[in-house]
Amino acid sequence: MTGKQGWTVTFCRDFVGAAERVPPYAREMSVREFIGKFIPAVKPKPVLSRQEALTAIPIRNPLLEWERTEEGELLLKVPVEQRSLVIRWAIAAFRLPPVRHIQLDEVGAAVWELCDGEHTVESIVQQMCKRTRMSRREVEASVSMFLKMLADRRLVAFKRGGKKKA
Repeated sequence: MTGKQGWTVTFCRDFVGAAERVPPYAREMSVREFIGKFIPAVKPKPVLSRQEALTAIPIRNPLLEWERTEEGELLLKVPVEQRSLVIRWAIAAFRLPPVRHIQLDEVGAAVWELCDGEHTVESIVQQMCKRTRMSRREVEASVSMFLKMLADRRLVAFKRGGKKKA
């Protein structure tokens, strides 16, 4: 075949055969794990079971400052990372503040205050169930997503192996 059709057919044939050319050890792992085999500095993120996640203890980043507003909300002051020369130049050139402000509502503020290094995720879920009128499943899902978002932004970290604390 000639033209675009021939190219598409050839491409599809090559694509179908590509799965068989992948080494067997690379099929069952993520990209991060595969790269970690060749570059030791790239480590795969640990995968936690549900029980391990519920017994984890969230800890606030000690570099953050936070204060309560009059409306019951919480204002987090996050220092801007100034690792690269470009970011330092942009902060100086545009007179940007060296901190970012993140505002949490009442529910987010309550979860944030429970991330004190003593309460497990399970105990935070239990206390939020008492405080809100939502089912345990809804609270567990929303608290988990919120804590994951905080962890992705490096606002909290997790310590493994906590015991249930009510």
